[in-house]
Amino acid sequence: MESVEILKREHRTVLLVVTAARRDLERAVETQEIAEVQVERLLDFFRYFTNSCHDPKEEDLLFTALHRRGLSWDDYPLRQLVREHEEMRVVLDSASDLLSRVEAGDGAAVPSLLHELGVYLDLVQRHIAAEEEAAFPLVQELLTAQDLKELSDAFAAVACEELEEGVHAYYTDLAHELTGTPASRPA
Repeated sequence: MESVEILKREHRTVLLVVTAARRDLERAVETQEIAEVQVERLLDFFRYFTNSCHDPKEEDLLFTALHRRGLSWDDYPLRQLVREHEEMRVVLDSASDLLSRVEAGDGAAVPSLLHELGVYLDLVQRHIAAEEEAAFPLVQELLTAQDLKELSDAFAAVACEELEEGVHAYYTDLAHELTGTPASRPA
């Protein structure tokens, strides 16, 4: 279950950023002004940490292992979870496009950007809850000891790549910067 624990830790990091982003979003909705650099950093975090580092571990490794043990890609929960990953990517792309318009001086794009960010944050929170409540318990139920070992090995290989490239550390540090919380470092 080491793989699920890794995903849960990453979920906590994502939810930490979601909480800070929601705080900033509420302030921006009141003022109809955004801190463009802060939004750009949030989008960077969600695009690269969540979409490029975290989601592939779920889709390519965990969900695929569950599928091999009988879960259909066309049924709940895999269909919903993969669809939500896709939907979150679309909303994030839309927010990026709107941020570009705002940065180019289009003040009329601010409300749409704020709306898209709110939609994205809602999607992320619901999605994480669904994974933890529906998919993660199935790991224990459906996967064999050999499956769990193979999954753990695959996660370890990805972790080594992320460590070598400094990706995970960079985005974990960025999450703490965005939230104004101290980064915990191993002793």
